[in-house]
Amino acid sequence: MKYWVSEIFTSIQGEGQVIGTPSNFVRLAGCNLRCVWCDTKYSWLRSDGREMDLDDIVNSLDPRVKVTTITGGEPLLQDLLPLAHRLKQMDHYIIVETSGTVRPDPELRKMVDVFSVSPKLSNAGFRFPYDLNEDWATYYKFVILNPEKDLEEVTGIVEKFRLKPSKIILQPDGNRKDYENALRELADAVTKNRLPYRVLPQFHRILSYR
Repeated sequence: MKYWVSEIFTSIQGEGQVIGTPSNFVRLAGCNLRCVWCDTKYSWLRSDGREMDLDDIVNSLDPRVKVTTITGGEPLLQDLLPLAHRLKQMDHYIIVETSGTVRPDPELRKMVDVFSVSPKLSNAGFRFPYDLNEDWATYYKFVILNPEKDLEEVTGIVEKFRLKPSKIILQPDGNRKDYENALRELADAVTKNRLPYRVLPQFHRILSYR
């Protein structure tokens, strides 16, 4: 089995419920979206990645770290079953970061420990017709640029698909140079509107990690 890979590295998980966890990262190349604020545009095209087989990928992982995050791009555009199966044979904890535009295979759901799903709001530059009725996400992450406008859109999605508020995580625009102010503005807006969502920073934005 071969995959189109953008990069492989080891770092600290920067987002969501797994924030702060040391992890191997396998960033697959190819994406079906074009978010205006995307910070990994180099992973949009498969042709910008390199073709690697399973052995090449697992041999590139740090064997001391038993957590592996499969990200992108949009990783679910490629068949993750063989990779997930191999990682489970190696006793790895598997995290998949996805936009939620592609539903995972039922067999894959059994092997993946965490599905970090990031539905895109209209601030991404487009409106995608999401169907979140089948709630397979471990949690949902939303990027907030304009708190007052974007939080209303988040609540609309939560109510439409009857998502559990406890599974909603909000994070500010990671491209802002005044990141601390962006985080404070978001926290203040959530408090002001009495919203039952979690506000978390991007760890790598604070420490300038990759």
